[in-house]
Amino acid sequence: MTLNFTAPEAGAWIVQELQAQGTDSDTANLVAGQVPRGYDAYARIFHPAMGPNGQSVPWSRIAARRGTVMHALAQFAPLSGIGEDGVPLAEDSWEGDAPGRDGLGGSELVALAPLLAAHTATPDEIYLALWNGLAFIHGGDQVEVVIADDPSLGSDENSRRAIELAGKAKDPAFCDEVRNGPMLQLDSGYRSFYLFCGDGGDLASPLWARTSLGEQRQAPNMAWPKDRSWLMSTELYEDSTIVGGSRGLIDALLGCTGLEAYEVTADSRLDAAGDTRNELPEADTVPFDPEELAGEYFAGDGN
Repeated sequence: MTLNFTAPEAGAWIVQELQAQGTDSDTANLVAGQVPRGYDAYARIFHPAMGPNGQSVPWSRIAARRGTVMHALAQFAPLSGIGEDGVPLAEDSWEGDAPGRDGLGGSELVALAPLLAAHTATPDEIYLALWNGLAFIHGGDQVEVVIADDPSLGSDENSRRAIELAGKAKDPAFCDEVRNGPMLQLDSGYRSFYLFCGDGGDLASPLWARTSLGEQRQAPNMAWPKDRSWLMSTELYEDSTIVGGSRGLIDALLGCTGLEAYEVTADSRLDAAGDTRNELPEADTVPFDPEELAGEYFAGDGN
């Protein structure tokens, strides 16, 4: 099924529910700040970290290696020993990279989508919300383009070719009607989303657009069926996804081997204050002394 741009009224109920329970900073840091209260159960799906060789690594494996605790409210920095800026804070810090900040990964979405579709009476009518700040949507210089030279062409020809291809790559992926159309607005100005309607297949691998750089596919920031039997939400720049739904759905997510999911409640904290079982290592505040380091190096030199 093709994704169809739709009016934001289909998501007005989410706005109303979030506003009714409060939009203060304390509430915003709770599960209920993303997925409203009222569902039978909730789950938090952790986005995998990236290993030194580019492989996906679950948080539980990193915790087991460092002796920290993997639990439903874990925060990656104290669990892994890597600071928010990506700098290791301890000698045993995780050697890979933190989870990406671009949403739920493709393999996790493929595992999640059929479970969601199986727990709604309207699997052919699912709404998908996409953040309006993504570079490919609007095009322009915010789209990063790397074009390799064609070895069969000369320098001047490659230059002209690069300019032409870069120009095409920076064209807006969405038409003016969509880009300038109404959006679903949650709280502050940056939480603005284009809303589309599709089905379970679209949810598993949504095709937002085809550009000169290829197909633009990524997980939606939010998704829910017409009957509102569940709601999936990935807050911008966060490393986990929240799902609220029936007891049966949440049990299915917790038992899915393709997901690292833990049960939470509507009142569970998702900020640093929620992780009371892991301590953030203190950064080394001793000033770096190059002369001292050099002395230690040469002192150990047998020559």
